[in-house]
Amino acid sequence: MRTINSIKSISTGFLGQFLTISLQFISRTVFIHILGKEYLGISGLFTNVLHVLNMTELGIGTAIVYSLYKPLAENDKNKVSANLNFLKKSYFIIGCTIAGVGLLLIPFLPYIMKEITYQVNINVIYILYLFQSVASYWFFAYKGALLQADQKKYMANLIRYFVAVITVFIQIGTLVLFKSFMAYTIIGIASQVCVNIITARKVDKLYPYIKSNKNESLSKLEQKQIFKNIYGLSMYKINSTIVRSSDNIVISSFISTIAVGLYSNYHMIVGALLTMNKMIITSFTASVGNLYVTESKEKSVFVFRCLSFLSFWLYGFCSICLWILINPFISLWVGKDYLFNDFTVFVIVLDFLMDGYQRVPILYKDACGLFWQGRYRPFATTILNILLSIALAPSIGIAGVLLGTIISRLFTTWWFEPWLIYKYAFNSSCIKYFYKYISFFLLVIVTAAIVQVLCTPFTSVNWMSFIIRGLLSCLVPNLTFFLVYRNTEEFKYLVGAIKRMIIPLLRKLV
Repeated sequence: MRTINSIKSISTGFLGQFLTISLQFISRTVFIHILGKEYLGISGLFTNVLHVLNMTELGIGTAIVYSLYKPLAENDKNKVSANLNFLKKSYFIIGCTIAGVGLLLIPFLPYIMKEITYQVNINVIYILYLFQSVASYWFFAYKGALLQADQKKYMANLIRYFVAVITVFIQIGTLVLFKSFMAYTIIGIASQVCVNIITARKVDKLYPYIKSNKNESLSKLEQKQIFKNIYGLSMYKINSTIVRSSDNIVISSFISTIAVGLYSNYHMIVGALLTMNKMIITSFTASVGNLYVTESKEKSVFVFRCLSFLSFWLYGFCSICLWILINPFISLWVGKDYLFNDFTVFVIVLDFLMDGYQRVPILYKDACGLFWQGRYRPFATTILNILLSIALAPSIGIAGVLLGTIISRLFTTWWFEPWLIYKYAFNSSCIKYFYKYISFFLLVIVTAAIVQVLCTPFTSVNWMSFIIRGLLSCLVPNLTFFLVYRNTEEFKYLVGAIKRMIIPLLRKLV
C-alpha cells in the first residue's frame, strides 16, 4: 500500500507539475514582455519578504503530520480529529500574526527596494501579496495535512494543479487585455483560496468523522510533546526560510531590485527542477514515517540508502543539465539582456546541487520525528548565511549572496543531518554515507566537464545547438552513472521497484 500511494503521489504530482511549469513559463514570458524587469523584481522581492514572514508557522504543520501517522495507522478517529483541531487553531493564529507583522513592515519597504521608479502603488501591491500569504493558512488550509499524513498527497496534488492551470490561463489573459499587475496579483490570491476550499471539501468526504469531532482536543501531555517538536522544528523552519528567502532581500538591498527580477528567471528554472525532484523524493515522506514506526531498523536504513542514491542521481543529472543549458535557454527565451556570467551560473548550479543532496536527510529527519535533537544547528546556519551573504554581496554581487548560502550550508547542514539520522534513528555510523556522497559529487563534477567539452562545437545561440547540447546533457550523465553504479544494491533495488510500478500499469493498458 505504501508503494501504491507513493506511485500515485509521484505520477500525479510530476505530470501536474510539468504542465503547470510549462504554463508558468508562458505566463512569465508574457509578464516580462508586457510589464518588464521592474515589476518582475517587485514580484520576486515581495514573494521572498512574505516567505520570511511565513516562518511564523515554525513547523507546526510538519509536527502535526508526524503526530497523525500513529493514530491513522491505528484508525483512532478521535485522536486524528484532535490533532486537526489543534492545527486549525494554530493556523488561524499564524495567519493573524503574519497579517499584523506584515502591515508593520510597510514603512520599511523603501529601504529594501533599490533603483525602483514606483510606477505602481507599492503599498497596495504589497498588501495584496500579504493577503495571499495569509490565505495559505486560512480558508480550511489545515485539512490538507491529513491527506499528506494518510499517504494521499496525490489528491491534493490533483486539486492544486487543476486550479493552477486555470489560474495561469486567466492571468495571461488579464496581462494581455488589461496590462494590470494588480489584477494579476488578485487572481493569484483567488487561486490560493480555491485550492484550500476544494481540498477541504475532499477531506470532508473522505473523513466525515472530522465534522462530528469538532470538540476533540489533545491532552496537555500530547500538546507538550507537539510543542517540544515545534520548538525543535522552529529552528529548522527559521533557518530554511532565511536561507531560501533572504537572498532576494539582500540582492534588492545591496545590488538592485531589478537584479532580483533577473535572478528570478534563473530561480524559476532551478525551482522547477527542485520541485520536480522534490516531488519524487518527498512523495515517500508519509511512507517513510509509516515504515519507521512499523518495520525493522535495518529496512529503514536500506530504504534511506536507496533514496539517497536516487537523490544523488537525480540532482547530479539535473545539475549538469543546468550548467550546460540554462544560459542558452534564457538567451533564446527572453534575450541576452537577462543573462548572468558563467561564474554566477556555476554558483547557482552548485547551490542547487547541495540543496538537492540535503532533501533525503531532511525527509528522514522529519519522518522519524528528530525535531528536538537538532534544534541548535539551524541557528548556526542562519547566522553564518546572513553574515557571509551581506559581506560578499557588495564585492561579488549575486554570486556572493549565493556563496554565503553555500558556505554556511557546507560548515553546518550537509554533515549534521546525516549524522543526526544515523545516530538517533539508525544507531550506526554514517561514514559510508559520506563516502558515497563525496564520490558521487566528484563524479558529477567530472561528468559535467566531459559534457562541457563535448558541447564546445555547439555554442551558437539557436535552437538546433540547444537541442544537441540537451541530448548530450541527457545521454552522457545517465550513461556514466549507469556504468559506474549498475552493480550496486541500491541501483538493483530501484530498478526492481520501477519494474514493479510499470509492469502492472502496462498489463492494465494492454
